[in-house]
Amino acid sequence: MGQKSSKMAVASVIIIIGLILAFIGLILSVSYGAKDISFIDVMKTIWHDNGTIDAQIIRGIRVPRALAAILIGCFLASSGAMMQGITRNPLASPSILGITQGAVLAVSVYMAMHPVSGTLGKMFCAFMGASISSILIFLVSLKKSNINLTRMILAGTALGMLFMSLASLLALLTNNSKNLAFWIAGGLGGVTWEAVIVLSVVAVIALTMAIAISPKVTVLSLGDDVAIGFGQNPNRIRLISFVSIVLLSGAGAAVGGNIGFVCLIIPHIARMCVGTDYRLVVPVAMVLGGDLLVYSDIVARMIAAPLEVPLGSITSLIGVPFLIYLVRRGNR
Repeated sequence: MGQKSSKMAVASVIIIIGLILAFIGLILSVSYGAKDISFIDVMKTIWHDNGTIDAQIIRGIRVPRALAAILIGCFLASSGAMMQGITRNPLASPSILGITQGAVLAVSVYMAMHPVSGTLGKMFCAFMGASISSILIFLVSLKKSNINLTRMILAGTALGMLFMSLASLLALLTNNSKNLAFWIAGGLGGVTWEAVIVLSVVAVIALTMAIAISPKVTVLSLGDDVAIGFGQNPNRIRLISFVSIVLLSGAGAAVGGNIGFVCLIIPHIARMCVGTDYRLVVPVAMVLGGDLLVYSDIVARMIAAPLEVPLGSITSLIGVPFLIYLVRRGNR
């Protein structure tokens, strides 16, 4: 009981600090960009639209972009935590299992057919792509009415590579490689308030589902036999979790493109801090994921200003060393 209380206290502290860091990151993201705007002007413009160019930049571009970064970071981290819990695999994530790549391919097809595309259209295609990818992985991994986790990992990895290859090929064949290439690499340029509104709706639905199912994910992470012993249906838990993962990863891919490693490294950090109780892991991962992505987006914009580095490149630079560390620790 004492250990459980201490874990909850640690989780509460992390969440409070994480929210403070998210607020600071939001202010920094709005304050810094290709155009220099003083901090005082930024604060004035946030609360009052004076109709100037600076106001249009801040209220129409920077604020929705910063909010989208925090939301997508929450989506990716929580979906990764759910995926690792239901598969009992520390290297599982929507991006590694091909779910994100399925969304990327679907949006690539839509963008090739509709060069001037809206957020709702991309969102719908991303959800369809993530859903189809999830269904394929689910069907391939079935073995005598039970999900084979090894098959799931292998099928997801193979499908993910196939989807990204097809997306890259499509970009070349349609002479749209410049626009699609940056989006496939991940980035938040061009985020609008419409996208933020859609992300907010998805957040209410999918994050609520993730938190609600997290106690059962904790039981499932101990093994199918343990879950059955507690009267739970492992396949039903995985199916509900998959719905949440599809919504989260599909929305993230539709707006931010192929942003990798957030859904892989943040759940590990969350478990290092609060243990394996997913009632704590999921909300902690949400906050830490939002922090990571909003600060990564600031770096992506400022490291080579006025040019913008793909956001996926920044998260990969952070994620690859962490992945190598996990592999080496696993070998030991």
